[in-house]
Amino acid sequence: MKKLFILLVLFLICTSSSYSEEISVFNKSISELPIHITLPEKIKANVIAIVGGKGINNAMGKSNNYLKRNKNNFVNSDIAFYLFPNFKKSDTASYKFRASSHQVKRIKLLVEYIKTQNKHPIFILGFSRGSVDTAAYAKKFPDSLKGIIIISGVYKNQTKKAKLFSMEKIIGKSINVKTLIVHHEKDACKVTQFKYAFKFFKSLKGQKELFKYTDGKGTGRVCGPYHHHGYEGIENKVSNDISVWIINNSN
Repeated sequence: MKKLFILLVLFLICTSSSYSEEISVFNKSISELPIHITLPEKIKANVIAIVGGKGINNAMGKSNNYLKRNKNNFVNSDIAFYLFPNFKKSDTASYKFRASSHQVKRIKLLVEYIKTQNKHPIFILGFSRGSVDTAAYAKKFPDSLKGIIIISGVYKNQTKKAKLFSMEKIIGKSINVKTLIVHHEKDACKVTQFKYAFKFFKSLKGQKELFKYTDGKGTGRVCGPYHHHGYEGIENKVSNDISVWIINNSN
């Protein structure tokens, strides 16, 4: 653990902003790309943000994903924000890789690093395909986390990918960590429909909550970063609701 800490600190790059400190950390065991971190002035909790789609496959951490767009809302709630990158630039963040032991190991290394930086609780935010990585890690190492937030997650339905990499397949009927399910009732993406999310929530055993939404607007691709899938038009409310849940469950 000490060796990992030294490796990361050697490559620390800092810039400042009006609300936070921006840091880029390199560790080749986690990724060939930098891990972009945004730290509030006073930390109350930590979140690892795992985006959907093709993931974060660039050195600048650029993404239109809901989590990246709403980073500041989390940080302004005193939550340290760790944007989890792909393993390398050429990765497409496939379902299979997201559920792999290699991906779980990468997340574990980042969790261990965060624990060297502060003593505050750690949560994982998994958006869309990012729910696969989140579930795979939390199922194996629930005690290392205070909670997980599955946002527009992948649930069991008639599509092949959803059957193989759904929350039902990875988590099963129970999980030993606090779980928040966040979903829009009008999500039209075929692998993330609300009716399946609700069915999973009802069957899940353990400490759980469901935040469901009906407002907003839907433009662009139904499985894209916007539309109801990405809480277009109500982003601030959704991210603020999640932030409150994180802080309330940090004790």
